[in-house]
Amino acid sequence: MHRPDRVYTQATTVAAFAGTMAFTITNIYRFTVAGLTPFQLVFVGTAMEATVFVSEVPTGVVADLLSRRWSVIVGHAGMGVAFVVEASFASFTGVLVAQMLWGLSYTFTSGATEAWMAGELAGHSGDPDESVLSAVFFRSSKWSTLATVVALPLSFLLGTANLRLPLFVGAAVQLALVGFLVVAMEEHHFEPAAPDERSTWRRFTTTVRAGGAVIRRSRTLVLLAVVIAVAGGSSEAYDRFAERHLLLGVGVPRIGGHGPILGLALLFTTSALIGVGIAAWLERRSLRGRPSLRRWLAALILVQCGALVGFALAGSFLVAGVMAVIVERSRSVRQKLFASWIVPLTPKAQRATVLSALSQFDAVGQVTVGPGLGAVAGVWGVPASLVTSAVVLAPAVAVVTAARAADVPGTRYEGPSPLGS
Repeated sequence: MHRPDRVYTQATTVAAFAGTMAFTITNIYRFTVAGLTPFQLVFVGTAMEATVFVSEVPTGVVADLLSRRWSVIVGHAGMGVAFVVEASFASFTGVLVAQMLWGLSYTFTSGATEAWMAGELAGHSGDPDESVLSAVFFRSSKWSTLATVVALPLSFLLGTANLRLPLFVGAAVQLALVGFLVVAMEEHHFEPAAPDERSTWRRFTTTVRAGGAVIRRSRTLVLLAVVIAVAGGSSEAYDRFAERHLLLGVGVPRIGGHGPILGLALLFTTSALIGVGIAAWLERRSLRGRPSLRRWLAALILVQCGALVGFALAGSFLVAGVMAVIVERSRSVRQKLFASWIVPLTPKAQRATVLSALSQFDAVGQVTVGPGLGAVAGVWGVPASLVTSAVVLAPAVAVVTAARAADVPGTRYEGPSPLGS
Protein backbone atom coordinates (compact mmCIF):
# COMPACT_ATOMS: atom_id res chain seq x y z
CA MET A 1 0.00 0.00 0.00
CA HIS A 2 1.08 3.56 -0.71
CA ARG A 3 0.88 5.97 2.21
CA PRO A 4 -1.69 8.68 1.35
CA ASP A 5 0.35 11.48 2.93
CA ARG A 6 3.36 10.60 0.78
CA VAL A 7 1.25 10.30 -2.36
CA TYR A 8 -0.29 13.70 -1.59
CA THR A 9 3.11 15.34 -1.13
CA GLN A 10 4.48 13.74 -4.30
CA ALA A 11 1.41 14.72 -6.33
CA THR A 12 1.36 18.35 -5.20
CA THR A 13 5.11 18.69 -5.74
CA VAL A 14 4.99 17.28 -9.27
CA ALA A 15 1.91 19.37 -10.08
CA ALA A 16 3.69 22.52 -8.86
CA PHE A 17 6.66 21.68 -11.09
CA ALA A 18 4.44 21.06 -14.14
CA GLY A 19 2.37 24.20 -13.60
CA THR A 20 5.42 26.42 -13.12
CA MET A 21 7.10 24.87 -16.15
CA ALA A 22 4.14 25.75 -18.37
CA PHE A 23 2.84 29.01 -16.91
CA THR A 24 6.22 30.70 -16.50
CA ILE A 25 6.50 31.11 -20.25
CA THR A 26 2.86 31.36 -21.35
CA ASN A 27 2.54 35.15 -21.36
CA ILE A 28 5.60 35.46 -23.60
CA TYR A 29 4.32 32.66 -25.84
CA ARG A 30 0.91 34.25 -26.11
CA PHE A 31 2.00 37.64 -27.43
CA THR A 32 5.06 36.58 -29.43
CA VAL A 33 3.88 33.30 -31.00
CA ALA A 34 0.09 33.34 -30.69
CA GLY A 35 -0.07 37.08 -31.39
CA LEU A 36 -2.54 38.04 -28.66
CA THR A 37 -3.25 41.74 -28.14
CA PRO A 38 -3.06 43.27 -24.63
CA PHE A 39 -6.85 43.07 -24.28
CA GLN A 40 -6.85 39.42 -25.39
CA LEU A 41 -4.10 38.61 -22.86
CA VAL A 42 -6.32 39.86 -20.05
CA PHE A 43 -9.46 38.34 -21.53
CA VAL A 44 -8.11 34.76 -21.54
CA GLY A 45 -7.12 35.16 -17.89
CA THR A 46 -10.57 36.49 -17.05
CA ALA A 47 -12.19 33.59 -18.93
CA MET A 48 -10.13 31.11 -16.94
CA GLU A 49 -11.06 32.73 -13.62
CA ALA A 50 -14.74 32.75 -14.59
CA THR A 51 -14.57 29.09 -15.59
CA VAL A 52 -13.05 28.16 -12.23
CA PHE A 53 -15.73 30.15 -10.41
CA VAL A 54 -18.61 28.50 -12.31
CA SER A 55 -17.17 24.96 -12.28
CA GLU A 56 -16.29 24.62 -8.60
CA VAL A 57 -19.72 23.32 -7.59
CA PRO A 58 -20.46 20.87 -10.47
CA THR A 59 -17.02 19.27 -10.22
CA GLY A 60 -17.37 19.13 -6.45
CA VAL A 61 -20.41 16.91 -6.99
CA VAL A 62 -18.20 14.41 -8.84
CA ALA A 63 -15.78 14.23 -5.91
CA ASP A 64 -18.61 14.01 -3.36
CA LEU A 65 -20.68 11.33 -5.05
CA LEU A 66 -18.46 9.27 -7.36
CA SER A 67 -14.80 9.26 -6.29
CA ARG A 68 -12.31 11.80 -5.01
CA ARG A 69 -9.51 9.69 -6.48
CA TRP A 70 -10.95 9.73 -9.99
CA SER A 71 -11.85 13.40 -9.69
CA VAL A 72 -8.18 14.20 -9.01
CA ILE A 73 -6.94 11.93 -11.81
CA VAL A 74 -9.36 13.39 -14.37
CA GLY A 75 -8.39 16.91 -13.29
CA HIS A 76 -4.65 16.41 -13.78
CA ALA A 77 -5.26 14.69 -17.12
CA GLY A 78 -7.35 17.64 -18.28
CA MET A 79 -4.68 20.15 -17.23
CA GLY A 80 -2.08 18.20 -19.19
CA VAL A 81 -4.29 18.17 -22.28
CA ALA A 82 -4.91 21.92 -21.86
CA PHE A 83 -1.16 22.58 -22.08
CA VAL A 84 -0.97 20.49 -25.26
CA VAL A 85 -3.90 22.38 -26.81
CA GLU A 86 -2.33 25.78 -26.08
CA ALA A 87 1.05 24.76 -27.47
CA SER A 88 -0.50 23.18 -30.57
CA PHE A 89 -2.92 25.96 -31.56
CA ALA A 90 -1.08 29.30 -31.45
CA SER A 91 -4.08 31.61 -31.78
CA PHE A 92 -6.47 33.55 -29.60
CA THR A 93 -9.09 30.80 -29.94
CA GLY A 94 -6.58 28.07 -29.13
CA VAL A 95 -5.33 29.87 -26.03
CA LEU A 96 -8.86 30.70 -24.89
CA VAL A 97 -10.07 27.10 -25.23
CA ALA A 98 -6.94 25.82 -23.46
CA GLN A 99 -7.36 28.24 -20.55
CA MET A 100 -11.03 27.38 -20.07
CA LEU A 101 -10.19 23.66 -20.23
CA TRP A 102 -7.43 24.17 -17.67
CA GLY A 103 -9.78 26.09 -15.37
CA LEU A 104 -12.43 23.36 -15.58
CA SER A 105 -9.85 20.63 -15.00
CA TYR A 106 -8.32 22.46 -12.03
CA THR A 107 -11.66 22.46 -10.21
CA PHE A 108 -11.73 18.65 -10.36
CA THR A 109 -8.60 18.68 -8.16
CA SER A 110 -9.47 21.69 -6.00
CA GLY A 111 -10.46 20.44 -2.57
CA ALA A 112 -10.76 16.84 -3.77
CA THR A 113 -7.03 16.17 -3.33
CA GLU A 114 -7.04 17.32 0.30
CA ALA A 115 -10.35 15.55 0.99
CA TRP A 116 -8.97 12.27 -0.42
CA MET A 117 -5.79 12.51 1.64
CA ALA A 118 -7.64 13.36 4.87
CA GLY A 119 -10.18 10.59 4.32
CA GLU A 120 -7.54 7.94 3.65
CA LEU A 121 -5.44 9.03 6.65
CA ALA A 122 -8.44 8.91 8.97
CA GLY A 123 -9.84 5.63 7.67
CA HIS A 124 -13.09 4.83 9.45
CA SER A 125 -12.11 6.68 12.60
CA GLY A 126 -13.50 10.06 11.56
CA ASP A 127 -11.32 13.13 11.07
CA PRO A 128 -7.49 12.84 11.11
CA ASP A 129 -5.51 14.57 13.82
CA GLU A 130 -4.99 18.27 13.05
CA SER A 131 -1.29 18.11 13.94
CA VAL A 132 -0.81 15.29 11.42
CA LEU A 133 -2.58 17.26 8.69
CA SER A 134 -0.57 20.39 9.48
CA ALA A 135 2.67 18.43 9.18
CA VAL A 136 1.61 17.01 5.80
CA PHE A 137 0.60 20.43 4.46
CA PHE A 138 3.83 22.03 5.68
CA ARG A 139 5.94 19.31 4.07
CA SER A 140 3.96 19.57 0.84
CA SER A 141 4.35 23.36 0.78
CA LYS A 142 8.11 23.09 1.31
CA TRP A 143 8.62 20.61 -1.53
CA SER A 144 6.26 22.49 -3.85
CA THR A 145 8.24 25.69 -3.28
CA LEU A 146 11.48 23.91 -4.11
CA ALA A 147 9.90 22.42 -7.25
CA THR A 148 8.80 25.89 -8.32
CA VAL A 149 12.28 27.35 -7.83
CA VAL A 150 13.76 24.56 -9.98
CA ALA A 151 11.08 24.69 -12.69
CA LEU A 152 11.13 28.46 -13.16
CA PRO A 153 14.65 28.85 -14.65
CA LEU A 154 14.30 25.53 -16.49
CA SER A 155 11.18 26.83 -18.21
CA PHE A 156 13.00 29.93 -19.42
CA LEU A 157 15.98 27.83 -20.50
CA LEU A 158 13.78 25.56 -22.64
CA GLY A 159 11.97 28.64 -23.93
CA THR A 160 15.17 29.99 -25.42
CA ALA A 161 15.11 27.01 -27.80
CA ASN A 162 11.36 27.04 -28.48
CA LEU A 163 8.58 28.78 -26.59
CA ARG A 164 6.27 25.82 -27.13
CA LEU A 165 8.70 23.43 -25.44
CA PRO A 166 7.96 24.36 -21.78
CA LEU A 167 4.25 23.83 -22.44
CA PHE A 168 4.84 20.39 -23.91
CA VAL A 169 7.19 19.44 -21.07
CA GLY A 170 4.63 20.67 -18.51
CA ALA A 171 1.99 18.57 -20.26
CA ALA A 172 4.24 15.51 -20.27
CA VAL A 173 4.92 15.87 -16.54
CA GLN A 174 1.21 16.29 -15.81
CA LEU A 175 0.30 13.18 -17.83
CA ALA A 176 3.11 11.21 -16.19
CA LEU A 177 1.63 12.28 -12.85
CA VAL A 178 -1.72 10.85 -13.99
CA GLY A 179 -0.06 7.48 -14.62
CA PHE A 180 1.54 7.59 -11.18
CA LEU A 181 -1.77 8.45 -9.51
CA VAL A 182 -3.62 5.60 -11.25
CA VAL A 183 -1.15 3.20 -9.62
CA ALA A 184 -0.36 4.86 -6.29
CA MET A 185 -3.52 6.75 -5.37
CA GLU A 186 -5.61 4.12 -3.61
CA GLU A 187 -9.07 4.81 -2.25
CA HIS A 188 -10.24 2.44 0.47
CA HIS A 189 -12.32 4.66 2.72
CA PHE A 190 -14.43 6.70 0.32
CA GLU A 191 -18.10 7.04 1.18
CA PRO A 192 -20.45 9.21 -0.88
CA ALA A 193 -21.28 12.40 0.97
CA ALA A 194 -24.59 12.63 2.74
CA PRO A 195 -27.20 14.76 0.96
CA ASP A 196 -26.72 17.69 3.35
CA GLU A 197 -22.91 17.63 2.78
CA ARG A 198 -22.83 17.55 -1.01
CA SER A 199 -21.46 20.36 -3.17
CA THR A 200 -24.79 21.42 -4.60
CA TRP A 201 -25.70 24.89 -5.77
CA ARG A 202 -28.07 25.16 -2.81
CA ARG A 203 -25.24 24.32 -0.40
CA PHE A 204 -22.95 26.77 -2.21
CA THR A 205 -25.55 29.53 -1.93
CA THR A 206 -26.07 28.73 1.75
CA THR A 207 -22.33 28.84 2.33
CA VAL A 208 -21.97 32.21 0.62
CA ARG A 209 -24.93 33.62 2.56
CA ALA A 210 -23.53 32.30 5.84
CA GLY A 211 -20.12 33.79 5.15
CA GLY A 212 -21.73 37.04 4.05
CA ALA A 213 -23.75 37.20 7.26
CA VAL A 214 -20.61 36.95 9.37
CA ILE A 215 -18.79 39.52 7.23
CA ARG A 216 -21.68 42.01 7.42
CA ARG A 217 -21.64 41.85 11.21
CA SER A 218 -18.01 43.00 11.30
CA ARG A 219 -17.16 46.43 9.86
CA THR A 220 -13.52 45.36 9.71
CA LEU A 221 -14.30 42.29 7.58
CA VAL A 222 -16.48 44.36 5.24
CA LEU A 223 -13.60 46.78 4.68
CA LEU A 224 -11.09 43.96 4.22
CA ALA A 225 -13.39 42.32 1.66
CA VAL A 226 -13.23 45.57 -0.31
CA VAL A 227 -9.42 45.49 -0.14
CA ILE A 228 -9.39 41.88 -1.39
CA ALA A 229 -11.55 42.79 -4.40
CA VAL A 230 -9.50 45.89 -5.23
CA ALA A 231 -6.18 44.07 -4.89
CA GLY A 232 -7.42 41.14 -6.97
CA GLY A 233 -8.59 43.39 -9.78
CA SER A 234 -5.49 45.58 -9.85
CA SER A 235 -3.19 42.53 -10.05
CA GLU A 236 -4.38 41.62 -13.54
CA ALA A 237 -2.29 44.25 -15.35
CA TYR A 238 1.04 43.20 -13.88
CA ASP A 239 0.26 39.47 -14.09
CA ARG A 240 -0.59 39.67 -17.81
CA PHE A 241 1.80 42.37 -19.03
CA ALA A 242 5.02 42.13 -16.98
CA GLU A 243 6.97 40.05 -19.51
CA ARG A 244 5.55 41.93 -22.48
CA HIS A 245 6.52 45.28 -20.98
CA LEU A 246 10.05 44.09 -20.20
CA LEU A 247 10.62 42.61 -23.66
CA LEU A 248 8.87 45.17 -25.89
CA GLY A 249 8.71 48.29 -23.74
CA VAL A 250 11.93 48.37 -21.75
CA GLY A 251 14.19 45.92 -23.52
CA VAL A 252 16.03 42.99 -21.97
CA PRO A 253 19.82 42.90 -22.42
CA ARG A 254 21.48 39.88 -23.99
CA ILE A 255 23.71 38.04 -21.55
CA GLY A 256 26.70 36.19 -22.97
CA GLY A 257 25.29 36.38 -26.46
CA HIS A 258 22.07 34.60 -25.45
CA GLY A 259 18.58 35.89 -26.20
CA PRO A 260 16.53 38.16 -23.91
CA ILE A 261 14.68 35.25 -22.34
CA LEU A 262 17.81 34.37 -20.35
CA GLY A 263 17.68 37.85 -18.79
CA LEU A 264 14.06 37.26 -17.77
CA ALA A 265 15.03 33.88 -16.34
CA LEU A 266 17.68 35.46 -14.12
CA LEU A 267 15.31 38.23 -13.02
CA PHE A 268 12.36 36.06 -12.01
CA THR A 269 14.52 33.32 -10.50
CA THR A 270 16.23 35.97 -8.37
CA SER A 271 12.82 37.26 -7.32
CA ALA A 272 11.71 33.75 -6.31
CA LEU A 273 14.87 33.16 -4.29
CA ILE A 274 14.47 36.52 -2.55
CA GLY A 275 10.92 35.46 -1.74
CA VAL A 276 12.15 32.28 -0.06
CA GLY A 277 14.59 34.36 2.01
CA ILE A 278 11.93 36.89 3.00
CA ALA A 279 9.55 34.11 4.06
CA ALA A 280 12.24 32.60 6.30
CA TRP A 281 13.06 36.01 7.77
CA LEU A 282 9.42 36.78 8.50
CA GLU A 283 8.96 33.37 10.11
CA ARG A 284 11.83 34.14 12.51
CA ARG A 285 10.89 37.77 13.12
CA SER A 286 7.16 37.10 13.55
CA LEU A 287 5.53 40.54 13.58
CA ARG A 288 3.99 40.82 17.00
CA GLY A 289 1.02 42.96 17.84
CA ARG A 290 -1.91 43.86 15.66
CA PRO A 291 -1.01 47.57 15.22
CA SER A 292 2.42 46.67 13.84
CA LEU A 293 0.93 44.23 11.34
CA ARG A 294 -1.68 46.77 10.15
CA ARG A 295 0.95 49.46 9.60
CA TRP A 296 3.06 47.03 7.62
CA LEU A 297 0.08 46.19 5.41
CA ALA A 298 -0.66 49.82 4.58
CA ALA A 299 3.02 50.45 3.90
CA LEU A 300 3.30 47.40 1.63
CA ILE A 301 0.33 48.56 -0.45
CA LEU A 302 1.94 51.98 -0.87
CA VAL A 303 5.25 50.36 -1.82
CA GLN A 304 3.50 48.15 -4.37
CA CYS A 305 1.71 51.14 -5.91
CA GLY A 306 4.95 53.09 -6.20
CA ALA A 307 6.78 50.10 -7.67
CA LEU A 308 4.03 49.57 -10.25
CA VAL A 309 4.37 53.16 -11.43
CA GLY A 310 8.16 52.86 -11.43
CA PHE A 311 7.94 49.62 -13.42
CA ALA A 312 5.59 51.20 -15.95
CA LEU A 313 7.77 54.28 -16.50
CA ALA A 314 11.22 52.67 -16.20
CA GLY A 315 13.62 53.50 -19.00
CA SER A 316 16.18 50.80 -18.25
CA PHE A 317 16.07 47.08 -17.56
CA LEU A 318 17.91 47.52 -14.25
CA VAL A 319 15.29 49.92 -12.87
CA ALA A 320 12.39 47.90 -14.28
CA GLY A 321 13.85 44.68 -12.86
CA VAL A 322 14.21 46.15 -9.38
CA MET A 323 10.66 47.50 -9.53
CA ALA A 324 9.35 44.10 -10.68
CA VAL A 325 11.00 42.35 -7.74
CA ILE A 326 9.53 44.94 -5.34
CA VAL A 327 6.05 44.48 -6.82
CA GLU A 328 6.18 40.69 -6.52
CA ARG A 329 7.72 40.52 -3.04
CA SER A 330 5.57 43.28 -1.51
CA ARG A 331 2.45 41.59 -2.86
CA SER A 332 3.51 38.18 -1.55
CA VAL A 333 4.28 39.47 1.95
CA ARG A 334 1.08 41.53 1.99
CA GLN A 335 -1.01 38.45 1.22
CA LYS A 336 0.57 36.47 4.07
CA LEU A 337 0.10 39.27 6.59
CA PHE A 338 -3.44 39.85 5.37
CA ALA A 339 -4.34 36.26 6.25
CA SER A 340 -2.86 36.78 9.73
CA TRP A 341 -5.24 39.70 10.21
CA ILE A 342 -8.38 38.06 8.88
CA VAL A 343 -8.30 34.63 10.53
CA PRO A 344 -8.56 35.81 14.18
CA LEU A 345 -11.54 38.01 13.24
CA THR A 346 -13.62 35.04 12.06
CA PRO A 347 -15.69 32.83 14.37
CA LYS A 348 -14.07 29.41 14.69
CA ALA A 349 -17.21 27.48 13.79
CA GLN A 350 -17.66 29.38 10.51
CA ARG A 351 -14.00 30.12 9.74
CA ALA A 352 -13.81 28.03 6.55
CA THR A 353 -17.13 29.46 5.38
CA VAL A 354 -16.01 33.05 5.88
CA LEU A 355 -12.63 32.52 4.24
CA SER A 356 -14.31 30.83 1.28
CA ALA A 357 -16.71 33.75 0.91
CA LEU A 358 -13.85 36.25 1.12
CA SER A 359 -11.96 34.41 -1.61
CA GLN A 360 -14.87 35.06 -3.95
CA PHE A 361 -14.18 38.81 -3.66
CA ASP A 362 -10.75 38.24 -5.20
CA ALA A 363 -12.31 36.40 -8.15
CA VAL A 364 -14.96 39.09 -8.59
CA GLY A 365 -12.28 41.77 -8.60
CA GLN A 366 -10.28 39.99 -11.28
CA VAL A 367 -13.28 39.30 -13.49
CA THR A 368 -14.69 42.83 -13.26
CA VAL A 369 -11.59 45.04 -13.18
CA GLY A 370 -9.31 42.91 -15.37
CA PRO A 371 -11.06 43.55 -18.71
CA GLY A 372 -11.02 47.29 -18.02
CA LEU A 373 -7.25 47.23 -17.51
CA GLY A 374 -6.96 45.25 -20.73
CA ALA A 375 -8.99 47.88 -22.56
CA VAL A 376 -6.73 50.64 -21.20
CA ALA A 377 -3.70 48.72 -22.48
CA GLY A 378 -5.32 48.31 -25.88
CA VAL A 379 -6.10 52.01 -26.27
CA TRP A 380 -3.28 53.82 -24.41
CA GLY A 381 -0.64 51.11 -24.06
CA VAL A 382 0.67 48.72 -21.43
CA PRO A 383 2.43 51.41 -19.29
CA ALA A 384 -0.89 53.24 -18.97
CA SER A 385 -2.58 50.02 -17.84
CA LEU A 386 0.12 49.40 -15.22
CA VAL A 387 -0.18 52.95 -13.88
CA THR A 388 -3.97 52.58 -13.85
CA SER A 389 -3.62 49.39 -11.81
CA ALA A 390 -1.60 51.35 -9.24
CA VAL A 391 -4.33 54.02 -9.16
CA VAL A 392 -6.94 51.28 -8.65
CA LEU A 393 -4.94 49.78 -5.78
CA ALA A 394 -4.03 53.05 -4.03
CA PRO A 395 -7.42 53.61 -2.27
CA ALA A 396 -6.86 50.27 -0.51
CA VAL A 397 -4.44 52.13 1.79
CA ALA A 398 -7.30 54.28 3.09
CA VAL A 399 -9.54 51.23 3.42
CA VAL A 400 -6.87 49.37 5.41
CA THR A 401 -6.48 52.43 7.64
CA ALA A 402 -10.25 52.54 8.19
CA ALA A 403 -10.28 48.79 8.91
CA ARG A 404 -7.44 49.31 11.37
CA ALA A 405 -9.50 51.93 13.18
CA ALA A 406 -12.52 49.60 13.25
CA ASP A 407 -10.46 46.67 14.50
CA VAL A 408 -10.47 47.52 18.20
CA PRO A 409 -11.14 45.28 21.21
CA GLY A 410 -14.74 44.15 21.27
CA THR A 411 -15.30 44.30 17.51
CA ARG A 412 -14.73 40.61 16.85
CA TYR A 413 -17.75 38.60 15.82
CA GLU A 414 -19.51 37.17 18.85
CA GLY A 415 -23.08 36.89 17.61
CA PRO A 416 -25.18 33.82 16.89
CA SER A 417 -24.14 31.41 14.18
CA PRO A 418 -25.66 32.40 10.81
CA LEU A 419 -25.94 28.67 10.03
CA GLY A 420 -28.12 28.04 13.01
CA SER A 421 -27.43 25.59 15.83
